[in-house]
Amino acid sequence: MVKTTINLDDEIYAEIVRESIEKYGSTRNMSKIINQRLRSRINSTGKPRERITFKAKENLSSLDADNEIRKGWEESTE
Repeated sequence: MVKTTINLDDEIYAEIVRESIEKYGSTRNMSKIINQRLRSRINSTGKPRERITFKAKENLSSLDADNEIRKGWEESTE
């Protein structure tokens, strides 16, 4: 576990304090709340983010690889 100091907006801080007190009865477990939220990383649609994967041909030159990546990205976002 790494300890660090972060600066939170007042609204975010208040929300995390509130949730920590509701779940754990004190503010000592704010780190758990923050870690849970970062792990879940839910986007605006309410679905967990998924890694986009696609297949590319082997032995590509760098220019061909860029084109293949772009093509795969466009196909996966349609």
